[in-house]
Amino acid sequence: MRVLKWIGGLAGFAALIGLTVGVLVGAPVADGVDRYFSSNKFCANTCHVMTATVAAELKESAHGTTKTGVVPQCKDCHISENLLGAYVDHIKGTRDLYSSVIKGIDTVEEFEGIRFDAANRVRMDFVANDSENCRSCHVMEKIQPERTRGQRQHVEAKEKNITCIVCHYDLVHKSSPLSDEFEAVVSSY
Repeated sequence: MRVLKWIGGLAGFAALIGLTVGVLVGAPVADGVDRYFSSNKFCANTCHVMTATVAAELKESAHGTTKTGVVPQCKDCHISENLLGAYVDHIKGTRDLYSSVIKGIDTVEEFEGIRFDAANRVRMDFVANDSENCRSCHVMEKIQPERTRGQRQHVEAKEKNITCIVCHYDLVHKSSPLSDEFEAVVSSY
């Protein structure tokens, strides 16, 4: 009886039960929705432009043709691992839907017209979050470049806390010019 009084009587108790059921049902549904919208089936195949450009580039890149057979998905680089961050990333991603549906960007040529801005936006996101999606798979201390130059650069990156994207800005997708904003970040190290 004291508990009912504490939570506000029967109405409060019903609200508490409703909230509990909502969380128990809502969390798996939210997770399922996130998994679908984070899948390559959705990201790389929903619109023709993505299939013909960035998805094809991933397949041909060092990440798409690894010797180990471990091939990252779009989400591994572009979507946060935690559910709340993933939803924020999906909301940001609606700009791509806007570009496709409202602006009518549905050919490779039209996509190439916005590639610079899209690449810069992603690069600056990686700078802002210290390339956290790279670090979710790669452990800096365990990376052993084969070439002497790469070995020196990785030592310097560790010493100066240089984030991955500063050097690996065109690793997966077609080369895109660097913005003045990104150049300023690179030169700050």
